[in-house]
Amino acid sequence: MIKAKKILLLLVAISMMVGCQEEKKQESEAVAETPPVEFPYDISYSSSFAIGNPAYAQMIVQGSWKDWEDNNLDNMKNWVSDSILVMHSDNETVRGLDAMMARWKAGRASLKAVKVTVDAVTPIYSKDKKEDWVLVWATEISTHEDGITDTTGIMETWRINKAGKADWLLQFDRKNRKK
Repeated sequence: MIKAKKILLLLVAISMMVGCQEEKKQESEAVAETPPVEFPYDISYSSSFAIGNPAYAQMIVQGSWKDWEDNNLDNMKNWVSDSILVMHSDNETVRGLDAMMARWKAGRASLKAVKVTVDAVTPIYSKDKKEDWVLVWATEISTHEDGITDTTGIMETWRINKAGKADWLLQFDRKNRKK
């Protein structure tokens, strides 16, 4: 009787393993069989993306967000390219690490406190352009020196160069409406 139970248990375990492998195979086949999508417009940059390097997402969240919140902006030298191009949400374009640091330090110095909530972060890789990007959705609550508090929803798109440093930032924001 014990031998029969062991054989039955072994058969159940094997069937579960085979079933799980079959399920994984079906899932991967479903992804591979997804037909190409036709867009109503020509896509000017790329429509061929894959999930990118999560280390780049960590670098951007630490550098752009946590260091901003903690006022540790000198750390930018570690992860930002000297030739960065920054297109801020106020339509000002800044070129170069020194100019970016000067602007960000002046902006942060005008704030008594900052609280950040990162809502989503996604590293992506453009397969046809062979470029890494990091997309961030966040909310920033800023307290100015005069005590006025602003809440802003921010979306950032960072390009990462071949050296693993951020070399382009596109920033968009929306201040929350007061009722």
